[in-house]
Amino acid sequence: MKWLPRDTVRAPHLLLCLSEKEFARASKHCDVPNAGQWLDEGRQAACMHTWEKDDKLVCIVCLPASALERDPVEVILCLVHEAVHVFQRLCDSIGESHPSREFEAYSIERISEALICEYQRRYQGGKP
Repeated sequence: MKWLPRDTVRAPHLLLCLSEKEFARASKHCDVPNAGQWLDEGRQAACMHTWEKDDKLVCIVCLPASALERDPVEVILCLVHEAVHVFQRLCDSIGESHPSREFEAYSIERISEALICEYQRRYQGGKP
């Protein structure tokens, strides 16, 4: 498990979880007693969980191990989709209701890059 870089304004603590076990470890690490279901694999290709604790924003993107069997472009699109949700949550946490287009574009680019690079790092060799 590796926390990803935090280089946006109030940079959330960002993590990519590839299993329910990882999600349980992450929620325990963040001291979240009832984190909820990590992912509904029958209905969701990916999802994002978020918490604020001690004035820190935590965003955890969950992607099932079955993603390895999917088209890599489809997986990247899922990660970009979740990156948008991370950005939206970031804006909520800083009270930004009308972010500039450049702030939005660069933030989503950086969040997407972090998630995609972590996915690539974790799946090199075909194993999560």
